[in-house]
Amino acid sequence: MSRSRLFLPSGSLAVLTLAAGVAATSATATPRTQDEKPFVQASSDVAAGEYLMTVASCHDCHTAGWVEKKGQVAKEDQLSGNPVGFYGPWGTTYGKNLRQVADRHSEDEWVDILRTADHGQGALPMPWHDASKFSDKDLRALYRYAKSLGPKAVRLPRNTKPGIKPTTGQYIDLTVKDSTSK
Repeated sequence: MSRSRLFLPSGSLAVLTLAAGVAATSATATPRTQDEKPFVQASSDVAAGEYLMTVASCHDCHTAGWVEKKGQVAKEDQLSGNPVGFYGPWGTTYGKNLRQVADRHSEDEWVDILRTADHGQGALPMPWHDASKFSDKDLRALYRYAKSLGPKAVRLPRNTKPGIKPTTGQYIDLTVKDSTSK
């Protein structure tokens, strides 16, 4: 039975210990970058994006009928927008056609849109504050999944300004009402 031995010159153990201590101190003192955020691992970026779109509830607003059909919407209809509006103090917004967004923008632009709440123009009820917390790797996976579905032109109603309810179609009223007032 043979044993492997590691021979260190005199003082090397102290140098290694000091180097490890410095590295550990540096690692804990260094702020995390986007690349160090947790991310989803899957068989492919497209598979990761498909998973993320589902568990992050993107389909709830961006796929017509997703909630009512408990996610049983044909892939060719997924992420093509939602004609049911969401009314609140911000006005009325409609879940965008993410397939068209991915078709019109580069992957870097997609990441920038989700990082910056569409350059400050992003409307509620989109949870921009949550979307900005995705790792870059996950945002790119979301893009690759939306892009993999291919473009699908679907005409959606236009958003309305604050205080203006839609005059046609359906919408969900998200305003908070005081049940004690008459």
